[in-house]
Amino acid sequence: MVLWALTLAVAGCSSGSADTASTETPAADSSIVETPSTEAPSADTEAASAPSTATSGAADADSSTSVEPLRPYTSSPSTTEPDYSTSAWISRKSMSDSNIELTWSSTDGAVEYQIHRLPRAVDDQPEVAEMTAENLIHTATDAGQWTDDGVLAGTPYWYGVRSLAADGTLVAHGWHRAAAVTDEEPPTEVGALAAVVGDDGVLVTWTQPDENYELHGYRVLRGVDGQEPELISNTWKVSQTSFLDDDPPAGQVTYQIVAFDFHWNESAPADVVIDLS
Repeated sequence: MVLWALTLAVAGCSSGSADTASTETPAADSSIVETPSTEAPSADTEAASAPSTATSGAADADSSTSVEPLRPYTSSPSTTEPDYSTSAWISRKSMSDSNIELTWSSTDGAVEYQIHRLPRAVDDQPEVAEMTAENLIHTATDAGQWTDDGVLAGTPYWYGVRSLAADGTLVAHGWHRAAAVTDEEPPTEVGALAAVVGDDGVLVTWTQPDENYELHGYRVLRGVDGQEPELISNTWKVSQTSFLDDDPPAGQVTYQIVAFDFHWNESAPADVVIDLS
């Protein structure tokens, strides 16, 4: 019912409910990817115990972080932006220097969706009150897609979606930043990847890679005894540079971290192997 969305040519993203201001999640940081009430899908933010045994890694990583370690999904992970059933979600996925292709999600109880556009610096997220009749550019009665051709190449914009009930009250809203640009270069690999064993499991840490445009988040993959690593978690927060595997398998375990940007370009994977036999 709810789709991720807003195929934009770049940049960041945000969403939030009507009574809660959007905050970065996938954001209170520079990534500006935001969720309605949790930072990233199924991320358990319980703190990890201090690691006790160091194991093989590309380099020693500083396991200290201002963000609690991400934990594995409790359900099948998605390789695209998560769905949310209680907030308006607006996003992008295309690359163009002449238009911005928008997609927005449906919201329970909404009968009208109003799309707004504000030219503004990328780090200056508007308030919901700034979605006015003057910057309304499109309306719809359901979730959908629409291409904005009235943009200038390279100019940063904020796009907002307001979900309205039949009586006109605001059900939910969301913001997403974008610019009409073309970007096909992937980020560089993450650095200082390391894995340590602690009381709560295996803590994998890394450092943020150099970015060609803007980072969006990381994918965490895991393989056992030479098997091809499989996706076990995503994070939509650039500052989320640690992952706690609280139920690691036995054997030679390979953890793989892939960084991706706002155009879904992916970095080469960085690997670390730990012996859990």
